[in-house]
Amino acid sequence: MLWALEFGVLLVVAVALRRVLHMGQDARPKVTGPRFRRPANNPLCSPLASEVEAHTTILGVLLNDAIDELNSGNSEVALRVLNVFDSERERLVELAINLQNLSLKYLPTVQYPIEMRTLEPESFRSQLVSEFLKRHGTLEQFVFRSKLRFQLRLRLLRRATALLNESFEEIKHDIGTNGTLFDRTLTQLDLYFYDLDLLTKETLLGFSAELASLPDITTDEIATEVTALTSRGAVLSPLAPPVQR
Repeated sequence: MLWALEFGVLLVVAVALRRVLHMGQDARPKVTGPRFRRPANNPLCSPLASEVEAHTTILGVLLNDAIDELNSGNSEVALRVLNVFDSERERLVELAINLQNLSLKYLPTVQYPIEMRTLEPESFRSQLVSEFLKRHGTLEQFVFRSKLRFQLRLRLLRRATALLNESFEEIKHDIGTNGTLFDRTLTQLDLYFYDLDLLTKETLLGFSAELASLPDITTDEIATEVTALTSRGAVLSPLAPPVQR
């Protein structure tokens, strides 16, 4: 009788394992979540990406030219180059902030979780932006809802862009009032330009991720707004001549 009892125990264990492992049953289809559109393939991002790339390329060339002219002793030529640099910088700042505002505008209509990256303070070169993100970026750790985290990220991007723009304006004023700081100012401009480029591209990546989570019904409306963003002209704001040494 002992062997029968042992056989019965083994049989019960075998049946239990069979049910746990789903052996002998047809595999059930997996339940899939919302199917996201790939942001990189969204045609709405193409004109924005092209304009951002064009402005950042022009800014990089102009800044290098200004540095070369200053090193050659041509401070007046360097200043004229910076006039054009400042015009392009204003246009890029305007584009970044308007795109951040556009993302915030359509955020309430988001249907699915938004895939996004964390803003790393170490990725930025200027002390201004990196310290700002260190102070305020830790709030992301205490926000778990996707939409709220993305809203916080957008507000961080917008505030960091505004702070950087204020610093650009201060540098522009310094160049006009104290020509002796011209070379040091160009070095600071290089750091600020790098961070502006990074903030703008992080904004564009965030907008791409948001588009993948928006309902299709908003596509035409957003396309109209994107066209408006990419068709505005830059505003030229000349710098005052530097004070003679």
